[in-house]
Amino acid sequence: MGETDAAHGAGPAREPRLIHAAILLVTSGLTTLATAVLGPSLPKMQAYFASVPHADYIVPLTMTSPMLMMALLSVLAGELADRFGRKRLLVTSTSLYALFGTAPVWLHSLQGIAASRFLLGITEAFLMTISTTMIGDYFQGARRQRYIVLQTTVASGSALVLNVLGGAMGELGWRAPYTVYAISVPLAVLMACYLWEPHPAGQSGAARASVDPTDVPFRPGRLAGICLVGFFVGLVFLIVPVHLAYLFEALEVHSSAAIGIAAGLNSLGVVTGTLCFGWVIGPRLPVAGQLALAVALTGLGFIGMGLATGYGALTAAAMVNGVGAGLLLPTAVSWNLRDLPFSHRGFGVGAYQSCQFFGMFANPFVVVSLERSLGTRAAAVVMVGGAMLVAAVVALIVSLRSRPVQSPA
Repeated sequence: MGETDAAHGAGPAREPRLIHAAILLVTSGLTTLATAVLGPSLPKMQAYFASVPHADYIVPLTMTSPMLMMALLSVLAGELADRFGRKRLLVTSTSLYALFGTAPVWLHSLQGIAASRFLLGITEAFLMTISTTMIGDYFQGARRQRYIVLQTTVASGSALVLNVLGGAMGELGWRAPYTVYAISVPLAVLMACYLWEPHPAGQSGAARASVDPTDVPFRPGRLAGICLVGFFVGLVFLIVPVHLAYLFEALEVHSSAAIGIAAGLNSLGVVTGTLCFGWVIGPRLPVAGQLALAVALTGLGFIGMGLATGYGALTAAAMVNGVGAGLLLPTAVSWNLRDLPFSHRGFGVGAYQSCQFFGMFANPFVVVSLERSLGTRAAAVVMVGGAMLVAAVVALIVSLRSRPVQSPA
């Protein structure tokens, strides 16, 4: 497909429209299926496999194991996209996503399900990296910034629906939510029909750079710093999707539907945060100020969640956490994307995604280890929140010392 587009000169000459943005935004949102639709039914899955050794680790890892593959392979996915083109890799990965995503419906061993989740992660590495890269390829300036914000908004809006849907489907059994992964089949068809290569595959680096007149130099040191931030963003962002149901279980709330509603309200908070970033926070604060505000709200939400004594208090704290997370995600992603030249955009996006998803994969190890050390999962969440407040103070000091430069919007 890439060669056909290149032969017709369709790369940079085409004008992207709303349909192209919608396809790429929905594609990047597919990774929310792993956390949003499955989270409410995790306790039931763990009860089903209670006799399996170390199920308390393995069951949460079935939701986060795709993140390990994304952490390991996103850089490779971005490099391959830079070298050989985007579209063919994206369509193929989206098709395989449906196969591996629905595998737990018919697999019966926990080990087999865990293996299928690792395979799913391979496809997700290509989906997330290439779709984000193509948003950067197709759109420039203010339009690019708006679509990066909408990328998180669409993903969080999808999570809002999927959390409620996952809770309702969880009442039918813990396998039922996995059927939702089949949605990627029609999406792959739309990709094949509408998307094109942003540049001819195999074009020289100089020619590629000329596509974007605002190209910037590649700075590995800055990319490394942003990637470190990405690791911690991934680590804390997955606390609510993975551990919220366990916090409710500790409060004697066992309904998957009720837990799904609370998780959906958390996602509503994320949507609110992304919209605030795009239209209020982003245009008015430097990056350090954005990080300080986002980290503080996220940390306060965690502390409230850990100290909650009832359904309402835990749900409200999860919403506050969601607003902070909604600010945090686009802050880091847009900061990375606007500092990458065209010729290294796939690699840079992949490097950031690798670190973020490695943080997501590490989440169960960190939180469960803290739980075993402190006694409860709630105490572990409070400790994470306290650490984030310290980080917010550091970011605020950096922001106050920095020259007040308006962030691009």
